[in-house]
Amino acid sequence: MAHLEKEYMVEEITNRFKNSSGLIVANFEKVGVVDIDSLRRKLEKNSSGLIVTKNTLIKKALSALQWDDVKQYIHGATGIAVYNDDPVAVAKTLFDFSKDHETFKVRGGLVDGQVVNEEKTKELSDLPSKNVLLATVVNRMKSPIAGFVNVLSGPIRGFVNVLNQINKKKD
Repeated sequence: MAHLEKEYMVEEITNRFKNSSGLIVANFEKVGVVDIDSLRRKLEKNSSGLIVTKNTLIKKALSALQWDDVKQYIHGATGIAVYNDDPVAVAKTLFDFSKDHETFKVRGGLVDGQVVNEEKTKELSDLPSKNVLLATVVNRMKSPIAGFVNVLSGPIRGFVNVLNQINKKKD
């Protein structure tokens, strides 16, 4: 590869890293091309992508962004899942993929500006998705309001019941 091509590739990788919310590094040793393509398609559904290139180019891109702590995970056959939206969905996708491919291992990454190891990434994958968490928060916020409405409507409901009973007695 020519020197200019390498510089261009490092610039492209740096831009993808810079424009993302975070990244998760994985080991792709002995994983077939067809399987990697299927993983790419699954990741694209979660607004994320997969970068598989030479480790030296990845390390240069990480150095350009001063993310040197992530370099410890860059060795051997390396792939990087870069995401823009939901780190939980990406981590789930990677760990689900690793269940079917025993040589595929998640090493760690950068989530919300913090370097995380494999264990922390696994914990992240065990969390509910972003949409489920948002629904839970909205439901919890709605609950006291619904209770308050029930309390306020109680006397009115009681009054209506009394009027109904009086009406039944008159008939």
